[in-house]
Amino acid sequence: MKTFTLTILYLIIILMTNICSAKGVKYPHIKDVRHVIVYSQKGRFPAWPANNGAFIFDDNKMLVGFSEGPYKLRKGHNIGEPITSWLARSNDGGESWKAFNPERFVGDFGDMPKLNELEKPIDFQKSGFVMRIVGTSYHGAMDPRGHFFYSYDTGITWNGPYGFGNLLNHPELKKYDLKELTPRTDYIVTGKNECLLMLSARFKDEFGSDRLFCVKTFDGGQTFHFMGWIVKPYLVEEAGDSFKVPLYEDTLKNPYATECRAVMSQTFKLSDAKLLSVMRRRYTPKSGEDVNWIDAYASVDEGKTWIFQSRVGDAGGENGNPPALAIMADGRLCAVFGEREYGTIQVAYSSDEGKTWSKPQILIDEFWSEDMELNDLGYPRVLTRTDGKMVAIFYYSTKEKLHHLRAAIWDPNL
Repeated sequence: MKTFTLTILYLIIILMTNICSAKGVKYPHIKDVRHVIVYSQKGRFPAWPANNGAFIFDDNKMLVGFSEGPYKLRKGHNIGEPITSWLARSNDGGESWKAFNPERFVGDFGDMPKLNELEKPIDFQKSGFVMRIVGTSYHGAMDPRGHFFYSYDTGITWNGPYGFGNLLNHPELKKYDLKELTPRTDYIVTGKNECLLMLSARFKDEFGSDRLFCVKTFDGGQTFHFMGWIVKPYLVEEAGDSFKVPLYEDTLKNPYATECRAVMSQTFKLSDAKLLSVMRRRYTPKSGEDVNWIDAYASVDEGKTWIFQSRVGDAGGENGNPPALAIMADGRLCAVFGEREYGTIQVAYSSDEGKTWSKPQILIDEFWSEDMELNDLGYPRVLTRTDGKMVAIFYYSTKEKLHHLRAAIWDPNL
């Protein structure tokens, strides 16, 4: 009965969001978008800001991370080795950028670096604080233990790497036999020495088995405490705690939500202390094509329990895309995500804390590459300027400019 009720709730929410597949749908374009090149070098391939994080400071100063490597025409991503972790900085609200390879940062200490001990607690509320979280099984990140770096000067200098202690041996992760941490950068500062982190873990060497959970540090990063699952792994005996995701007309084919990949979240604390997290979802059936989409989940007990809110949009084929999230100047939410089937970057808005979302609008739909094998794009982050304009940073490729990192700036009220 519980599963039936949850499934009905999911269906109602899908109808309320009025979100439909990109197939055959001509979404409107956002007006007066200004496109700025963040980083572009002949023979180089920059990508995946969502893996690295983006941050905004006083006076609209911005910082975004990305992966960088040699351009190499090959199956899948047209990038070769070595892949390094770069940063790009803007001092004028995203209108111009300078990219650089920072010192003593991610990758500089090897794939499995020696992890340092924190000599004193991190002050998460110190001006200029930023954190970069690293896991395994994605571009330039190969540490199944997970680790992190932090900076007090907006990313000019970095401290680290530091580990997550004995987190992989926590009973909740051992219960589901999760052996590798695969987190990207998603955290919420809740106090001077307190911070919530949204992490993910997977089965050993099993692509697509990632599930999301929340941890908290109360002592400035010296220890981490498991708070709760955002989306936990699937067990037959626990199926009743989940619900069926309505992906197919034949309802017998629909999977439980816990059978679907959940990874690469971005989370915000809303005005009423509610947490909202948007995330990348994927279902791989035994036969047929993968289904990729974006979901939103919420927590009102500081990450202990999470409830499905809405389906934000569709991410297309080819493994889909993760979402970016920001709170706009007027209090609404803005979600940005890549849609790989048609090569678009899309935007959706919510005025009710993520319960429903507008129909998508298009930031750009000019994708082109040399081989056209993969619509290799997206992985955005999005930031809100003090003048209310939005700045989305993502990787893209066009006939005029092959694989590059760009920023799209627009006024959401036009």
